[in-house]
Amino acid sequence: MELISKEIASIRGISAEEAESVLGEFRSLLDSACRFSGSVSGGVETARRLLYAAFGPGQGETYLSRAVPESKENPFGFLEDFSGEQIALLLREESPGVFALVLSRLTPQLSAAVLTHTPADRKPEILRRIAHLDKTSPEVLERVAAALREKARTIGGGGKETLRVDGMGALTAILKSSDLSFGDRLLRELEDKDPGLGRNIKERLYTLEDVIRADDRPLQEKLRSMSNRDIVLLLKGRSGEFTEKIYANLSANRREMIREETELTGPVPKAEADAAARDFLGWFRLNREEGRIILLDDEDVV
Repeated sequence: MELISKEIASIRGISAEEAESVLGEFRSLLDSACRFSGSVSGGVETARRLLYAAFGPGQGETYLSRAVPESKENPFGFLEDFSGEQIALLLREESPGVFALVLSRLTPQLSAAVLTHTPADRKPEILRRIAHLDKTSPEVLERVAAALREKARTIGGGGKETLRVDGMGALTAILKSSDLSFGDRLLRELEDKDPGLGRNIKERLYTLEDVIRADDRPLQEKLRSMSNRDIVLLLKGRSGEFTEKIYANLSANRREMIREETELTGPVPKAEADAAARDFLGWFRLNREEGRIILLDDEDVV
């Protein structure tokens, strides 16, 4: 980035011949990439395809490792080009252990999308495996990635060192990135199978139901900063207890205004209601973790 920025800053003008030469070189590189991959997109895998096409696999991988060091750290990076449904199909016949290993190395958003397309009876065991992940040999990661890469084609480093995976953190991030109702359902299923693990996850992952048990003062300050429209969206489709908790922390006049606006608004897109809830939960989790919000049933609350 620094080198490119310096180069841009140093340019005062170029001739038509030089411009045509540069564009011609770019077109040639792009054509090679398209022939190599069959499509044009972004990401590490696209960079890899471009470099392989231009310089060959050996030199191309060297350039990639130098430019994007983290490309070697996640052998499952090629799956970022797939949809959640495609990855779920790819992993359909894999063991829960392999499934968990792959999801822990993908972005939380993509992992959550994969889980939405995973059979319900498999989810609790996969989530349990993710939470208990700790260390995995790079050799194992590479072997699993190589097998999946080959399998993906049909559908559409070494040593004894280990790599640490924060399985609990990965699972928490996946659940935080899930649709709210979907995440709550997964959490209930996980608690049924493994109550201890469910409690540990809940300590990291707060839900709208936790708001019901929260001290009122921080909620009152937050609600004062929110627009009536945002509060209406926050309350859409929520439980009676949660709704009453919010109403109890509004002034009498504003409570009536919110009730009236709720009736006038009528049905709203689920995406809008979930977005409002995610924003509210983001505030709640941050303030909870920083100690500004206490839950009234905490052991250390008198």
